[in-house]
Amino acid sequence: MAQTIRFAIFALSACCAGLAFLTLHSFWAWAAPITIVIAGSLLAEYAFGRLAPPEEKQHDLEDRVRNPPT
Repeated sequence: MAQTIRFAIFALSACCAGLAFLTLHSFWAWAAPITIVIAGSLLAEYAFGRLAPPEEKQHDLEDRVRNPPT
């Protein structure tokens, strides 16, 4: 459940960033989407940390160790 909520928050922030990129026509066309994605990522990780049971957190950490991001 917490994984789904984390993904939904990140997907929503990515959509908002895309919308901001398409509607803004200045310097903000680059700064706003980057800021929105960073804020969305932080919010998603915070929500996961608050909602996930300890077993799910442990499984997530083990998965990150086995499959590090490239």
